[in-house]
Amino acid sequence: MLGKWAQEVMVKGFRSCTFPEATMTARFEFNSLLVPIDFSPASQAALERALLLASGEGPVVILQHVVDTALVEFAVQHGWGAREDVVGEMRRRAEEELAELQKSASEAVEIDVIVSEGVPFLEILQKADDFAVDAIVIGKIGARGALEKLLFGTTAEKVLRGSRRPVVVLPITP
Repeated sequence: MLGKWAQEVMVKGFRSCTFPEATMTARFEFNSLLVPIDFSPASQAALERALLLASGEGPVVILQHVVDTALVEFAVQHGWGAREDVVGEMRRRAEEELAELQKSASEAVEIDVIVSEGVPFLEILQKADDFAVDAIVIGKIGARGALEKLLFGTTAEKVLRGSRRPVVVLPITP
């Protein structure tokens, strides 16, 4: 058995239906949001959208950068330095960039930053649970190459599949 509005959608199509005003004006409240940042244009767009979505009393946006262990191992194998040095440099650069993003944000929303090390999608899911965020806001395509995306999928896809929280995935914008 379908409800009254579901039946109307089936018969008339979504655009022709009339829904009660309360249904149309209902809005999610995201008091805490996690935004994975790889410094790509897509992740920076995700931050901008998260700042618009953050609401409620004392909203918080958590910016998370993950130092990818696969990238660290690649650098070490190619002689770019010892593991500790490579991780240290990647963390330092990420912290500097995150601090710049933090400064440029509105004062209406608290911005926290974290840098973690591991497999990006696993770290994102773990931090979302650790901080009990209301949602994750992520760009559809980040800084990885097209071939890797084709063969293995994007971090956003993996986060979407693995998350127990709402995930807002922003499309690529021209």
